[in-house]
Amino acid sequence: MNDKKPPQSADPVLNALGLEAVAEPDKDWKEKLYTEKRAQAVRDGKMNLRDYHAISGPEMLQMALIGFRMYEQGKYQEAKTIFGGLISLEPLEAYYHTAMGAVFLAEEDLEMARHYFNGAIALNPKEVAPYVNRGEVNLRDGKILEAAEDFAKAVELDPKFEDPLTQRARVLAAAALEMIENAQKQEDPPAKKK
Repeated sequence: MNDKKPPQSADPVLNALGLEAVAEPDKDWKEKLYTEKRAQAVRDGKMNLRDYHAISGPEMLQMALIGFRMYEQGKYQEAKTIFGGLISLEPLEAYYHTAMGAVFLAEEDLEMARHYFNGAIALNPKEVAPYVNRGEVNLRDGKILEAAEDFAKAVELDPKFEDPLTQRARVLAAAALEMIENAQKQEDPPAKKK
């Protein structure tokens, strides 16, 4: 049985993330990583910034988790900074757009929230979360029919209600339908008896 602990780095940030420093970093790493050929690939749209800067999937996930924690703690500016950076690094990842939209929704900036949810849906139209969130934006903005359509799409994508957000969509859809019915009743008052 091996009871050896991984070596502790002198860098407290690396320790906090459970990472260890590379023993002998390549002294020419910048020249090898940031070549003109790779820079041209970014300019041509053949490489995203995540790959250009050689950021790993687990590193991106760690950043997303930190952004989510900032969001949960109400530190919205910090969360926007993190999710904005993630979008810059990997613009085709729908989750980052959804997360950014959620931050704007929490701040009641409905137009920016809608913008990011629209982007997430364009990138991945089979994901439930941006439909539910955009539906909530539409509901808050008084666009009840659009909200109902978004909630219906979320339920259509997850008919077995495997995603907890789908249940939320169903509840919000019922609320939207009730609002529509109430609005119709107010527009068409019952005829008065003579």
